[in-house]
Amino acid sequence: MLKFVHMADVHLGYKQYNCEERAIDFAQAFLSVIKFAVERKVDFILIAGDLFHKKSDIDPLTLAQATKALEKAKKAGIPVIAVEGNHDSTYFRESFSWLDYLAKSGLVVNLKPSFDEGTMIVEEWDGESGAYIDLDGVRIYGMKYYGTLTEKILDEYSRRIRNNGFTIFMTHVGIEGYLNLYGCISSNKLHRLKGKVDYVALGHIHKSFVEDNFIFNPGSLETCDITELEFKRGFFYVEVDDGIKYELIENNRRDFVLLGCKMDSPDYEGLRSFLIKHRKNTKPVVDLTITTTRSVRKMLDEDRIKKIVEDVFDPIVVRIKWDIEDGFYSVKLNLENKDSIERSVIKQILENYDYGDIVEEVLRLKSIFCSSFNVAMVDRLVEDIVFGVKADENVEKTEAEGKSESPDTKPTEKKVEGVKPILRLTDLADLKQSKPKDKAKVEEIEEEEEVWDWRRAYDKRGRARKR
Repeated sequence: MLKFVHMADVHLGYKQYNCEERAIDFAQAFLSVIKFAVERKVDFILIAGDLFHKKSDIDPLTLAQATKALEKAKKAGIPVIAVEGNHDSTYFRESFSWLDYLAKSGLVVNLKPSFDEGTMIVEEWDGESGAYIDLDGVRIYGMKYYGTLTEKILDEYSRRIRNNGFTIFMTHVGIEGYLNLYGCISSNKLHRLKGKVDYVALGHIHKSFVEDNFIFNPGSLETCDITELEFKRGFFYVEVDDGIKYELIENNRRDFVLLGCKMDSPDYEGLRSFLIKHRKNTKPVVDLTITTTRSVRKMLDEDRIKKIVEDVFDPIVVRIKWDIEDGFYSVKLNLENKDSIERSVIKQILENYDYGDIVEEVLRLKSIFCSSFNVAMVDRLVEDIVFGVKADENVEKTEAEGKSESPDTKPTEKKVEGVKPILRLTDLADLKQSKPKDKAKVEEIEEEEEVWDWRRAYDKRGRARKR
């Protein structure tokens, strides 16, 4: 009888919420699966991508955590077969990943096809590289994460797969319909492998699922995001005799406490009583959302609230979020028509400032920008708003007093007593069109731009690294 363990999305080194304890949690979860596999004396272990959380900058502790756990499997004579996930995969300009390093150390078999001038090569594992490996009547094919190229490469790869005993195809890709996640394909693409493949081992989606006793996705070992708390997940223990029998084992994970409460006043003792009702004996991650008004929020001491949470739960992490009921963009709308909605929104936003009732001016400004973008019209409108007096009225008033200026003076240039001149869009346009005549000044401007553009200053190639 064939026995193996299938895990994925380990995310070693993930210091969630910048908490060292969380990084240890992820390592402990991985170690517990390795110990389970050794105790059950499985034939091999599958890791379907994302062994690490970062594809680069792995710290020594994370590497030690991976090494120590994998050495237990090696000592027990259990091969560990892996593929690279999106968190493991190297940059396109690089070819050596941390999984390659572990493979060079003899701790894992890192399966992936190679390419020679665009031609895919699917070769047997030779101790350092290869796309498949044969283990006592079992053939395991592996394909790393390829993002948007996954479907194209999978189609080409599938033509090179040959059934040889019990055949496994392992890759790091999501299936559409389970989560709205980047890097997913239709399950039909994998179901087409039936006849060539007996077991499809996936990773990437942190929720467990099985399709037709053929496609298997175990989910993540630990909680990588608070949205995953309700997901059923863990790792698969699989036995193959007359057919495939599997068991999803949900390993122990750190407790999360998600709470929401409403505070209408600085009632700290009331908050304490509320928290005590939800107390747990473990050292959890506490995520508390407090709903209140803006005025009450100003009276509440967040440090004091955090101290109360720490006294009640003894948590490793405390996260406090605020839900302000009368928030800045809290608007009540008249849904009769689009114009009334727009007018109502603008009016309620302006109530937070001292501009007065300038709703009509804002709507006019929007109309100008959405049509001709006439900068002169924008200047006149802005002066109307800032000065509070129509430019034409200024002209009439000035002429009536016999103080009109020369005919060349534009109406929009009239000064209002006590108000500083404003920089107008027409001024900016003129400035943009003018060119410095002094060659030295031109070079000085270009030099300043060169220093300011950090990409050109620090990356002479001028191209961002593709991931």
